[in-house]
Amino acid sequence: MVDKLIVKSGILARKMSGLPDMSELTLEQCYALLELSPGASIVEVDAAYSKKALEKIQQGAKQEKALLKVAYEQIKEHLYETAHQSESDSLMNQIVEFIQRLHPEPFHVKIQADTLQIFFKTNLNHDYGNQIYQQIRTLELPEITTIVIYGMRSSRLVSWKKQFTINAVSPEDCDPYSFKNRYVLLLAFPVAICSAILFQSLGFTKLLLFPLQLWVHEVGHATVAWFSGRRALPLPFGWTSVLLERSLFVYFGMLLLLGLLFWAGWKEKKRSTMLFAVICAIVQFVMTWIQTADQFEMWLAFGGVGGEFYLSALMIAGFYFQLPNDWRWDFWRYPLIIVGANTFWGAFSMWQDIQKGTRSIPWGSLLLGEDIGDMNTLSEVYNWSDKTIITTYNTLGNVCLIALISLYVFFLIKHRRWIVGAFG
Repeated sequence: MVDKLIVKSGILARKMSGLPDMSELTLEQCYALLELSPGASIVEVDAAYSKKALEKIQQGAKQEKALLKVAYEQIKEHLYETAHQSESDSLMNQIVEFIQRLHPEPFHVKIQADTLQIFFKTNLNHDYGNQIYQQIRTLELPEITTIVIYGMRSSRLVSWKKQFTINAVSPEDCDPYSFKNRYVLLLAFPVAICSAILFQSLGFTKLLLFPLQLWVHEVGHATVAWFSGRRALPLPFGWTSVLLERSLFVYFGMLLLLGLLFWAGWKEKKRSTMLFAVICAIVQFVMTWIQTADQFEMWLAFGGVGGEFYLSALMIAGFYFQLPNDWRWDFWRYPLIIVGANTFWGAFSMWQDIQKGTRSIPWGSLLLGEDIGDMNTLSEVYNWSDKTIITTYNTLGNVCLIALISLYVFFLIKHRRWIVGAFG
């Protein structure tokens, strides 16, 4: 009852003050509130709003200031739409006048987003479309990336259709940090893998990237601990410090980060980011509250070499996904795909050799010798046979490789016309 009285008193106060309803402001009222004529420029609108808003702040008139802001935003939106429509009409007139001067055939023109469509009523063949395109491409056509020319037998019957991509090299194609760079989209994965194979064969990987590969291994242990609600500190010299007791701080801290990631993805409508956050939250819940302590210690031992596969695969796959603005990694995805590709191929080729019998299982550890290590734990504590260890890691490697190739092919198919346009 009190809430209703407050709302009614607010409405009554606005009516008594003579202020119009914010939701019902007309364009004329907006200009009147700022004391401007309808022909005012955006500079004049900005200046008038700043002056009026300052006056209302000094007077303590919060409601009137809010009304001014609504009026200001409506005028700005109107000016933008008018300017955009004017540019579109101007471009349309320019194209129509240009074609009229050169061709007697009846035609009409449509512009939809970044596509220019020209419909000719003609009995000429599709070579006529090539001729038209060669002439039109001499015009400056801002924001037009595609020209589609139709030869029409009648108002509804298409005789032929010719489609052309202009400005094949866009500004994004020249920006290595752009996720819309078609050359990077096409070449990043194969170049990263091929260079990793080459570096591996020449011995450069151990010389240059071994410390980073070692850290990926340790972060593999740490991710199992973090997702299981345990404290862990991966160190870059072959050791990860892990506390076996569950920590609510770790669990809810991780959950908070995933929640922020989901919210950032939702705010920018990035479905892949939201899906990733949800999947991670589900995995975290299962690993923290459902798996037993014994299972945790087994997966902790497994996670070092396992991380060399799944973390590396995530680094490579993540190269193709643009994160929300607050989590941007336009530059950092490059060093990560290099580390990911070399770590992945190092682990993949090693376990392939182990399966063939040309190399042995890596028993022991860097700091504790041959008798204590991840493989020893899996074998001696959890009774994994040599065959089980080899088969499991090779299966994980194959699954990650197939997933990466599938993702790459999916991107190529999804953007095939867009990519072909870069080389057309």
